[in-house]
Amino acid sequence: MKKGFTLIELLVVIAIIAILAAILFPVFAQAREKARAISCTSNLKQLGLAMLQYKQDADEQFPMLQWIDPNSTPIPGAARDWEEAIQPYIKNGQVSGQSATIGLGGVWSCPSFPKPQEANYGVSFELCRNGSGTWAAGQPGFVLQTVNDAAIDAPADKIMVVEKGLASPNGPNGDFAQALFDPSEANFTNPIGPIVNDTPTNPSSHNELHYDADCGATSYADGLTGATTDCQNWNTTPGNMPRFRHQQSCNSLFVDGHVKSIHRGGMDWYKNIYIKNVYESEFGTVN
Repeated sequence: MKKGFTLIELLVVIAIIAILAAILFPVFAQAREKARAISCTSNLKQLGLAMLQYKQDADEQFPMLQWIDPNSTPIPGAARDWEEAIQPYIKNGQVSGQSATIGLGGVWSCPSFPKPQEANYGVSFELCRNGSGTWAAGQPGFVLQTVNDAAIDAPADKIMVVEKGLASPNGPNGDFAQALFDPSEANFTNPIGPIVNDTPTNPSSHNELHYDADCGATSYADGLTGATTDCQNWNTTPGNMPRFRHQQSCNSLFVDGHVKSIHRGGMDWYKNIYIKNVYESEFGTVN
């Protein structure tokens, strides 16, 4: 006579399946995130190749971060940005001068970014400056200039583009997606000076970790102190700062065109962000 499973046997099988699922699901999630990180790395590599080709055709000059084109169509006087400048060298995905829709699909979109139609990647404001017709153009001391490759002392060490955070939807300027990252010293570290023989006398305090968040909610737990920060008062930050979303790592494109995944806490402002003389011409003296 055929004998069926007893209740105890069924419960044991179910328990074994549950244990295996608990073990395997995190592994599957990690593998999926690793695949997304690789896709993001590929995006940045293509952006780097496009930037290098653009500079080759532009006498080694970086494009402007943003400028106003009085002859643009179909909207006269529309804002243009660095993404549109290098788009002809990519032709993968779309770009738009509208702040909330910069970078649509293709290489412009990181698969782990939490929201579509937002600037997923940001270029260093140290390298790509504001152009004619922008708000900055009307400020005292504004100089319309671009940065040349020859001005960069260590292109293999300096970060050009990073994947960045999601801007606060409730900040003073709303959900304003800027296609840049802010290289200001204070955003990355407390004062590191004085500089002696090109060496900081104080170590980096890694203030960038305070901004390692996607401000889709109104608050989040600070990565350094555990304190809760109100994102409503953050304006465009942390949307303008690096985001270590790929298993605590941030994909970064360097000036020489190579891409590297930098672990959380491994991004050094003086070595990887600061460019001597170029920084001073935009932000002033290093502290």
